[in-house]
Amino acid sequence: MTQLRSLFLAAASFGTILSAQGAFAQGFTVTGSYGSRDLLGGFPSDGSSDEAEVQLSYAGQGPRLGYNLAVTVGDDDDSVDFDDSFVEAYAGGFAFGLGAVDRNWSPSRFSSLILSDNADPIPSAYVVKRQYTAFDTPWLSWIGPWKGEFFVGQTDSDGNPDNTKLMGMRLQLQPVDGFEIDLVRTAQWGGDGRSESLKTFLDVLTGDTNEGEASEANQLAGIGLSWTLPEEIAPLRLYAQAVGEDESGGLPSCFMYLAGVEGVGTAFGLPTTVTLEGATTEISDSENGFCGPGTAYNNNAYPGGYTHHEDVMGMPMDTDSRMAQLIIEHQLARFALDWSVGYYEINTTNRPDHRLSSTEVDGTILRVGASQSWGDTTLRGGVAWQSFDLDNDDIDAGMGVSFSVSRTF
Repeated sequence: MTQLRSLFLAAASFGTILSAQGAFAQGFTVTGSYGSRDLLGGFPSDGSSDEAEVQLSYAGQGPRLGYNLAVTVGDDDDSVDFDDSFVEAYAGGFAFGLGAVDRNWSPSRFSSLILSDNADPIPSAYVVKRQYTAFDTPWLSWIGPWKGEFFVGQTDSDGNPDNTKLMGMRLQLQPVDGFEIDLVRTAQWGGDGRSESLKTFLDVLTGDTNEGEASEANQLAGIGLSWTLPEEIAPLRLYAQAVGEDESGGLPSCFMYLAGVEGVGTAFGLPTTVTLEGATTEISDSENGFCGPGTAYNNNAYPGGYTHHEDVMGMPMDTDSRMAQLIIEHQLARFALDWSVGYYEINTTNRPDHRLSSTEVDGTILRVGASQSWGDTTLRGGVAWQSFDLDNDDIDAGMGVSFSVSRTF
């Protein structure tokens, strides 16, 4: 407790110093949460895992600087982390930051084949442009409105070299209103015993990884598309994502896929959003005999896989799996209700070394979540039921509950 008190006294002093640089909005938030069990993909509304946690955070936002200094303490004596913490500087429409922040690189609001919030946030240095704008210069204005992100972070998983690096780059284009193109790429590289020289970094950055010290890099790349139909046609958005686990002729190959449709309207007098989506991480053999079963999120250079803290950084269902889910959300000013039903087929190739299950399993996950706000206090809760066991991940079939309460001062 002495360490936590010292940390937040330092945070308050830091905020005072920054606020002197200009107008700042600041707030101190306390959040307590509890989840009764683990669940594939987490609980609705608050994402709680199977433990009690308390998070203290101190956030500030100004025209040139922003920060969130957070520490989370779990009921395990060793469970202390600084996830969700960051410090950012703003200039020219860009944010330059250091921190451990969640990312969901996908046209879907719920799922990503390449980078999702399934794993813990990755500590990283990053540059991000969060708003669509076009270049002013005539040489580049033809690109149209765009935004994007580049980061270099560090992951930690059993089976991978300590301090394995992860590089990510994303470019989102909006050539016409309502239509978005999402280009994404990540690469695992470096780590203890591996080259992290400037040349290796540049080779990984440019994709020159067929030979030399950068040849051990594990790359994923793909494209996402999102089309919001004109209102006079239908209140729908269609989206899809394809991510390749290999490279052929300088382009991604050996693909896994995600697609969905999202509609907005009114149900029972409530503003409602309905999403239906499906995905597969099954990858077929290529014409040259590459890829095939077990390809997604696995590679020889990093035996622990495409993971952080042993959790896949893409789809929670991991390799050789498929799913379809229906998600319905009702949103009012201070109250939200969401519920979903999903069908999953895990480890369709019966691989005993699959990270989730030693055999093929299938079944259903039902989730119901709600949140209610009263001024600066928000209460969230969820109930979920999973019909199948995941023996390699120690997740049993059954029902669980979660709740959290947060207060901002």
